[in-house]
Amino acid sequence: MSRVSYANTPSTLDQQALRETHHVRLVSSTEEGTGVNALPNGVYGFTYSPALPNAPLFAERRFRSYETHKIAGGEIYVIGFADVETAAAIESTSSERTIQIQPEPDGNSNVLVKLPYSRIRHHRQCAAPNQHGFTVTITPV
Repeated sequence: MSRVSYANTPSTLDQQALRETHHVRLVSSTEEGTGVNALPNGVYGFTYSPALPNAPLFAERRFRSYETHKIAGGEIYVIGFADVETAAAIESTSSERTIQIQPEPDGNSNVLVKLPYSRIRHHRQCAAPNQHGFTVTITPV
């Protein structure tokens, strides 16, 4: 029986720049596996449980895991990629809207987006490493 091996996609330049803008550092080895809610401000990591209040963060990016930032003020963001229309909606929608973001650039979903937890109205709460995208309903800006 053969074993499936997945290649991890390296971070984009936009992701690296956003980390600098958010002033976040990678979770340390002693912090790995801790829920984002219990981590100190100013960290980022990767999770298969995007948008869960206690999503465990890890230092190593795994296949289709979502980057998550907890910035200095305590706000938490899911970082992902979306198409141009969805990225615009995240920035300026005036009504509730259901969107989908990807953990890495994928086809037309190649615009970096940052989705604050505070805007998440509803999502399916589960770990989904093989799911195609993360579907979530967001509130207006």
